[in-house]
Amino acid sequence: MRTLLAILALTLLAGSFGPASAAPAAFADGICPEATQYVLGVGKLGKDDPPQRIYDAAQAAVEAYQRCAKVKLANGQTDQMHYANTRGSSFAVLAARTLVALNRLEDARGELQQWRALAQQVVDWRSGAVLSGQAHAPNPNYEIQEDVASATRGDHRTSRYSDSAKEIVVAIDAELARIDGALRERPRSQGRDAPAPAPTAHP
Repeated sequence: MRTLLAILALTLLAGSFGPASAAPAAFADGICPEATQYVLGVGKLGKDDPPQRIYDAAQAAVEAYQRCAKVKLANGQTDQMHYANTRGSSFAVLAARTLVALNRLEDARGELQQWRALAQQVVDWRSGAVLSGQAHAPNPNYEIQEDVASATRGDHRTSRYSDSAKEIVVAIDAELARIDGALRERPRSQGRDAPAPAPTAHP
């Protein structure tokens, strides 16, 4: 469990996530500062922590990035929204895995399906496809002018978080397959396939 926590909560702070590449102890999310405390909370979890505590911490991080994504979307900050959705989906995998440990398979499946759709949107995004409604009101904190020029030249770039989002989609698909397998096995394990009682002589 400790390895899982380290992979999902800390290694994604490097690479394509750029501003979140500091050491775990000094981590501060420059794009979604409201999520910082929750990421640090997940990082403090240990292998002996009960699944419910791990779920609560992971879900708090999920919800923080969800709120951040909504703010970035409202402000037309597509790149930063992609960051928040990619981060949120990574913590959603951890939350779902702990839901499985708590035998809440349907809840885990629902969470994964919701975040898979958001991660897939990051994978599928192309620069020229979303700029028509943004170019008239550039945000000084968002590199919209560069994107408009690129789109004019026909440069339909992918999101800078596309590769990370792809990896998360693959991880989610693997978790969904395991959950679906467990759900198919559940009726047999609960004895629902036991033969019906023999009819009696009297109704």
